[in-house]
This record gives sequence, C-alpha cells and structure tokens, in this order.
Amino acid sequence: MSSRMLPLIEGFSAQLSHALKIGEAAKTTGHHHPIHNVAIAGLGGSGIGANWVESIVKEHLQVPYTVTKDYDIPAFVGPNTLFIGCSFSGNTEETLESLEKALKSGAKVACVTSGGKMLELAQKHQLDHIIIPGESQCPRANIGYSFIQLLYLLRSYNLFNLAFEYDVQEAIGLLHQEQENIHEEAKRIAAIFKGRLPILYADSRFTPLIVRIQQQINENGKQLCHVAAFPEMNHNELVGFKYPGDLLQNSAVFFFRSSYNNPRVGLRWDLCEGIFKRYCPQVHVTEALGKGFITQMLYWNNLFDWVSYYLAELNGEDPFTIEVINYLKGALAKN
Repeated sequence: MSSRMLPLIEGFSAQLSHALKIGEAAKTTGHHHPIHNVAIAGLGGSGIGANWVESIVKEHLQVPYTVTKDYDIPAFVGPNTLFIGCSFSGNTEETLESLEKALKSGAKVACVTSGGKMLELAQKHQLDHIIIPGESQCPRANIGYSFIQLLYLLRSYNLFNLAFEYDVQEAIGLLHQEQENIHEEAKRIAAIFKGRLPILYADSRFTPLIVRIQQQINENGKQLCHVAAFPEMNHNELVGFKYPGDLLQNSAVFFFRSSYNNPRVGLRWDLCEGIFKRYCPQVHVTEALGKGFITQMLYWNNLFDWVSYYLAELNGEDPFTIEVINYLKGALAKN
C-alpha cells in the first residue's frame, strides 16, 4: 500500500537534522520581567512535543512547567510567565484562544507554527516565533520539528542549559544504523497488535512517549490503544487487570524497558509480569537503544511510527487519512 505517510516516516532522521538547523538560527528577545513559570499550549501532534519536553527538562528546569490542551489558561499566567503557543497549522482554535488570553495577561508570548492565524498574530504583536515546514499537512508527522524548537526557545530564555543536540545527533546516527532491524521489529509488533488491544506500560518519565505511540496507533493504525505509567498503575489499574476476561485474552501488553527507568520500576515490572500473564497470553518487553534519554525516546518513536504504519496495512487502512477528525473540525467551523 502506498501512502503519503510513508515518506514522512522515512524522512524522520532528515527532519531531526533540519529541526536542529532551524533552532540554531532562531532569534529571541528579552522580557521585562523575570520568568517564574512556563505554560505551553498545544493539542494533538502539536501538543505532544510539549509533553516530551517536560520529560526532557524535568531535571534541569528550575521553574514550574505546564502544558495546556484546551481553550483556557491557568490562573497563574501573567507578567512572570513564558507562554508558548504551538500549532502546526497555526489555526488550532483552542490554542489560538488561549494565546489571545495569554497576550492580555502580559505574559512573554512566543509561537512555534508553520503559518496560519498564529503566524499572523505573532507578526502583528511582534512576538518571538519559529516557523517550521508545513508542506506535509500532517502535524503528527512533524514532532521532530516541534519538540526541538521548544527546547531551543526554553534555552534561549536561559531557563536551562542542556546540550540536547548531542542526543539528537546520536539518535540520527542510531536510526540510520538500525533501520533494517527497526523495520523487522516493527512488522513483528504490528502483527501482534493486529486484532488485539495494545496495552503499553512505561516508567512515568516515558509517559509522553507512550501517549505519542498511542496517538499514532489511533491515527495511523485506526485502532484503539491503552497506556498507563508505573508506578501509578500499581496503585489502581493493577487491581482491574482481571475483567473483562475476553478483552484481556485479546490484548497485548508491552513494557518499555530503559536504563532511565527507576530501579524500583524495574522491580515492579518483574513482579507484575506474572500477574499480567495470568490473564493475557501476549506479554512482551521492548528494549530501548541508545545512551541518551532523548536518543531512546527518538528510537522508540521511530520504531512505533513504523509499527503504526504496518498496522494500518494489516488493517487495510491508509495511515495518512483522518476523515473523522476533518469532519469534526469542519462541523465545528460552521458553529
């Protein structure tokens, strides 16, 4: 099956390289007030990159960091806030409304977009902004652009000093080196997911990653998926891992094992694995490749992008099309 999604996944490494060049060339301006907190607005493929950044800067950022995914902004947003609107199209109605509110609050406002109304607002109000390519017309296939620009923006405002470029470059080399193995593993996992409910578990630090994978399985594979994080799921979801029995018999559990997992999470998985196997015949572990945290995220992202692509093939679907979302946006635009 040929799809417009194929070259977008194939071009992920090139996208990362291009994203670094865009970020390196970006210019920002100062703010009249010290920045005491950060709020980033974005939804779907545009917003998940902001969640990635939250995981990446967790141990480096000295101020609170919040991701918003609706029309409103937190009450704390004001003159001491860095507010970044992230919209691939520049026309996401929820993000645009929250951006307007942030402007009225006196916050330092910046934008990451390919154009649309957001770029018009940025130019009108002389906001710091980074323009990313929009030719693909596919936000979810451009996460490399969005999360890297957010990292550059945060660092440009002196909020952290992490040399993240090294991890991204490591990931680019790793993906080139492992591409054949990635395709083989992706086909194997897609075959397991076919006709089953994927249930993905990871250390809480990797929650944004598995949420992204869930979204790709949803949008590309046209299939439902469930995700939850350790150790939180051990305090609630674990008890529910019994019924409905027929659903669990037709599910596939995957645990994401990384050198960045908390050692206690590894122990928790070892103890829980046997519990899962009582009710679900398909219980698997996927191992991260790469040394850096960002490298491991990018490896898994590319692997499961291919999983979602091959799953779409098995489901007889085009991974690029999202008719039901387009219908919803069109209906909303009329009201």
